[in-house]
Amino acid sequence: MHLGPLDGLRFIAASCVLIAHGFYFLVLEQNNELITPYNSPIVGLSTIGMTLFFSLSGFVIHYNYAASLARPGGRRRFAVARFARLYPLFFLVFAIETFFAFRHPDLKLDLISPLPLYLSFTESWWFWSFGARVATDAYNNTAGLMWSLSVEAFFYLVYIPLAPWLRRLSGSTLLIVGVAVAAFAAWSTSAAIHHTTELNTLALRYTGNPQTAGQFTHWLTFNSPYFRLPEFLLGALAAQYAMTSTLRDTTARIVCVVAFAIFVPAYLYSNVSLLPICGGITTCLAFTFALVLASTATSRHWLARALSSRWMVLGGEASYSLYLLQYWVMHELGHRLADGWPTAIRLLIFLALLPVAFIFALLSYRLFERPAMKIVRRLLSGDSARRAERVADAPRPQPSQATEVQV
Repeated sequence: MHLGPLDGLRFIAASCVLIAHGFYFLVLEQNNELITPYNSPIVGLSTIGMTLFFSLSGFVIHYNYAASLARPGGRRRFAVARFARLYPLFFLVFAIETFFAFRHPDLKLDLISPLPLYLSFTESWWFWSFGARVATDAYNNTAGLMWSLSVEAFFYLVYIPLAPWLRRLSGSTLLIVGVAVAAFAAWSTSAAIHHTTELNTLALRYTGNPQTAGQFTHWLTFNSPYFRLPEFLLGALAAQYAMTSTLRDTTARIVCVVAFAIFVPAYLYSNVSLLPICGGITTCLAFTFALVLASTATSRHWLARALSSRWMVLGGEASYSLYLLQYWVMHELGHRLADGWPTAIRLLIFLALLPVAFIFALLSYRLFERPAMKIVRRLLSGDSARRAERVADAPRPQPSQATEVQV
C-alpha cells in the first residue's frame, strides 16, 4: 500500500534539518553566543527532523519487511535493499569531501583513523576518540551529518532479530509495550542530560582529554544509536498498530491534535527557556511522533491529504539527497554569498537558498541516487533485482494497490 503521507513527513524531516543548519550557518554565523530565546526554536528544528527521521525509519522498515524477513532469502534482500538505498550517495559525498580534506589537511587532525569507521557505518556505535575530536566530528565538512547513517545501520541489525516478536504484538499488549518504550526514552534522555557533569567526568577517565570528554553526553543522547533506538522502535510499533488495527478518520484527527497539543508547547517552552533538556526534548516526546505516524499513514483526514500532495511526495523522494547535500548549499555556497553582509542580507540569502537546496536535491535524486540504487540492487541481487526493477519502473499505483514505502 502506497502511504503518501510518509513521503510528506520525510520531506518535513529533511526540511527541518535544512532550515536549522542554514539559519545557524548564515544568519547566526555559526556563533553559539547569538542563540537567544527568540531564535532557539529555529535552531532546534534539527532535533525535530532527526527524531522524525528515525521514527519514520522504524515505521517504514517494519511496514515493508516485517513479513518478508521470515521468508527464504528475506534477510539478504533486506540487507541489499538497505545498502543500495544508503551507500551509493553516501560514498559519493564522502569521497568528494575526504578528497578535499586530504588535499588541504589540518595537521592537528587525524584524518586516517576514522576512515574505516565511516566506510563501515560504525562511527556512532562507540565514543571513538581521536585527539580532541570524537569520530562523529572527525571531519570539518558534510561528513558531520553522516552519524545518522551509522545509527540507521545499527537499527537494521537490531531490527532483524526483533521483527518476529514485533509482528506478534497487538491490542493491549502492543499499547503496553509502546508506553514502556516511550517512558524509557523520556527517562533515559532526561536522566543523562541531568547528570551531564558526572557522565563527562567518567568519559574523561576513558579518553584522558577534557575537550573530547566534554562531548560525551551530547554523543550519548544525540549521536549514539542507544538513546535513539526507542525512536525507531516507537515508529515500528506505530506500523504494527497500522497493520493490525483500523483507525477511523475522526479518531485519527483527534490523535493528531493530541500529539501536537503535547509536543508543541513542550518544544517551545524548553527552547525559549534555553533549558538543557531542549536538545533532547524530541526524544523525550518521541511517542508523539509515533502517534502522528499511526494516525496519518493510513487515514484520509486533512493532514494526511496535505502530506500526500504532489510537491510533498516529490520532496519526500528527494529527502535523502536534501539531507546529505544541504551542507554544500547552505555552508559552502552560502558562506561565499553571505559573508561580509549585514544580518538582514544574510537572512535573505538564507531564504533564497532554501529552494536552491531543494532543486539540487531533486536533481541528485533523479540523476544519481535513484539510478545508482537500481544498479547496486541489480549487481547484488541478480535476477530477483531485475524483476523488482521492472515492477518499480511501472506507473505509480493508486493508494489501493500494493507497493513499497521508501525511507
